[in-house]
Amino acid sequence: MAIELRRGGRASDDEIARLEEALGEKLPDVVRDFFRHHDGAKPENNTFAIGKCNESSINQFIPVREIEKEREQFESISSGAFPIAFDECGNYVLVDLRAGGAVYFWDHELDETVILSKDFASFLALLQPFDINSVELKPGQVKRVWIAPGFLESLKEKK
Repeated sequence: MAIELRRGGRASDDEIARLEEALGEKLPDVVRDFFRHHDGAKPENNTFAIGKCNESSINQFIPVREIEKEREQFESISSGAFPIAFDECGNYVLVDLRAGGAVYFWDHELDETVILSKDFASFLALLQPFDINSVELKPGQVKRVWIAPGFLESLKEKK
């Protein structure tokens, strides 16, 4: 894994077994091991590709005990699928056990999924540290920006 995970806990075997029972499927060993060592972890600033033209980042991995509740966010979801992480924009990364453990990105605005990798280990390998210096804006690329008034005031107060 190319990124550092912070503040993760350790899911118990009982918590993992409850999730497996709810899904009706056994979790792959790599997912079980991840939950045992990095349950609810927050990764360092990171990025991963969504297709050829888009990127996102993981804000936090969902703790095992909260996955069933997060599954309720989906109107229709495969019985073997579950959200494992979310980004800062309200989108989810899903694992579908019925698709061989494939990992998908779910865009909540478009209500669409895009396959990211064939399995969870491959997905973790996709996560790369984000370097702000790698962002290059072309002249005229940003036409306007909206800033929340409260946030703008807090910036002015810090000066």
